[in-house]
Amino acid sequence: MKGLSRIHRTRTPSTNSKWSFKGVLILLIVLLVLGVLIWTILGVSSTSKTPISSENIWDILIEQGYEPEDVTAYYCTKDSNFQKTLIKCIAFEKDDIHFEFFEFNNKNSAKDTYGQAYTEIILNYNAVHKIEIDHQMANYSIYSLDSLGKYSVAIYVENTALYAYCDSANKLKINTILDTIDYLEP
Repeated sequence: MKGLSRIHRTRTPSTNSKWSFKGVLILLIVLLVLGVLIWTILGVSSTSKTPISSENIWDILIEQGYEPEDVTAYYCTKDSNFQKTLIKCIAFEKDDIHFEFFEFNNKNSAKDTYGQAYTEIILNYNAVHKIEIDHQMANYSIYSLDSLGKYSVAIYVENTALYAYCDSANKLKINTILDTIDYLEP
């Protein structure tokens, strides 16, 4: 009998409690899932950019006084990969400003073109004294470098890529185009 009385004297959790352990655990899980969902929605919407079409960039370049050219055929004959993926390449040169905009049928080609432009910038203009911007977000990446008297920028947004360069004194002209199409600032 001694053993039985000891069992009856031990405390058992109250079933009359307003919050049971299981209820609190379920509430915490629901709040955690809800928090992750809200964070994901806010995070993705605030870090994504909308790609511009080649037709729109053409119109913007003309409005800003440039004479764009369709150089798609040039790139398609230069590289067989472009034949399969390049929709349009719009470019212009004016004074020291060189500008190329690529629209692809997939985002991997845009990333590859961005990577090639990025590598070219780093190999040719990276120096000790520089102004460098490097942003990578959900569906885009922006890299610019102002060094050795040259300003260069490489960008991809979704299925588009852009490569431009000029003398540092004229970087505002390139940045005006990029601001207009919302490709410069993160």
